[in-house]
Amino acid sequence: MQSVKNRGPERSPAQYDAVERVLEQFTQLVEDRLAALARGRDREKVIALGIQALSEARASLTSIPIKKSLPATKLKASDVISQGLVSLSQATLYRAAENGRFYFITPRGRSIGREFPAWQFIEPVPELIEPVLHQLENQPSSEIHAFWVGAVDDINELSPAELLAGKPFETRIEVHESQRRLLSLPASERLRKVQELAELYTRGMADIIG
Repeated sequence: MQSVKNRGPERSPAQYDAVERVLEQFTQLVEDRLAALARGRDREKVIALGIQALSEARASLTSIPIKKSLPATKLKASDVISQGLVSLSQATLYRAAENGRFYFITPRGRSIGREFPAWQFIEPVPELIEPVLHQLENQPSSEIHAFWVGAVDDINELSPAELLAGKPFETRIEVHESQRRLLSLPASERLRKVQELAELYTRGMADIIG
């Protein structure tokens, strides 16, 4: 199967601190075991090589960048692929969107063309967005995008996109404490809240049409 996003997982600052603590404990444990098990003339050399290997591994693991905000840009399918946001061909990306894994919109002022809002490719969104998109599948693409990026009173003026991702848009000047608490909820809880918002949104659109 082709996978979405061929990059390492992105971590929040709290997750990053937790990883640091685990790595510190693991490093100390291995150093202690090396010192206890190494024998003979090469004992010091073996310990030194082991510690060097641990340091290199730790540096590699902790160098993963933390994506703290969502991009507000829109991308052509070719740009999505060239930037490594998905491990899909252009045709497969379009099919994935048609099947409700992602969504695209028609550029403003044009009757044809497709652009993909970039925020939906930032982890953990690709793992969470599909059930919500299925709730919105009967809406025009412009309304789907309006749902995702519009501020909502019920979630303290965050947008559903921000709540789903657990990250604010890069264009947001300030994140208040009440908003930060919502963004810090477990992914399953954030998804549940967004699904409730999508249900209200589609019901409201149906009332307007009716």
